[in-house]
Formats: sequence, structure tokens, C-alpha cells
Amino acid sequence: MDPGDIYTVDFDPQTGSTLNKTLPVIVLNGGDHRYLPLAIVAPIIDWEDYLAENPFFVSLEHEPLKGLRNKSMIDCYQLRAIDHERLIEKIGTLSSDKMNQIKKSISLILDIEPEHCE
Repeated sequence: MDPGDIYTVDFDPQTGSTLNKTLPVIVLNGGDHRYLPLAIVAPIIDWEDYLAENPFFVSLEHEPLKGLRNKSMIDCYQLRAIDHERLIEKIGTLSSDKMNQIKKSISLILDIEPEHCE
């Protein structure tokens, strides 16, 4: 698994206001099968108009991806480290331009200067 790969993931079971279902995610870091079988991911959620201008969400409206039925966005605020066993199926790969948008969004969340993320 590589950065930019899109997988469906089983987030069940969860508690509180975190994700609680099967969702597509963007792999940001695949980890290592031998030493750290965790992947850092950002979930893909259904489009919400009121979040369109929020810099923590990256639009996927022009990305024709297998498995995404609706207009979608990447929720960069809910980064997760998940076990590789939760990954169900690879359904696509994002462009490097879209990955750069995700990095910039995460840099804003973590208060890192975006120019260091190119």
C-alpha cells in the first residue's frame, strides 16, 4: 500500500463521535508490515456544502473513482492510525496534485508552514 491509495476500511466498532462504519480512506502512510502494521489514513466522507470552503476538507468532486457513488471530500481533521487488517479493498489512487492539497490541509491543522509540504 502506498500514499495516495484509496481503500475501503472497516471502522466498526468505535465509540463517541468518531467514525463508525465502512468508509473509503486515503492512505497517507502505509506503515511497515513487519515492524508497525498500522496505516495512517484520512476518511473520505459525503460532500457537505457548508464544509466546501473549510481548509480541513479536500474536495473530490472532479475525481472519478471506483467505489465513490457520491460527490465526496477528504476529512483531513480525522486522521487515524489503523491496523492493516481493517483495510478491505483497494479502490483507486489519487493524483499527486490532490495529495499535495491534503498535505497543505494537514499542515494547517498541525500549524506547520504549508510551503514545507511540497
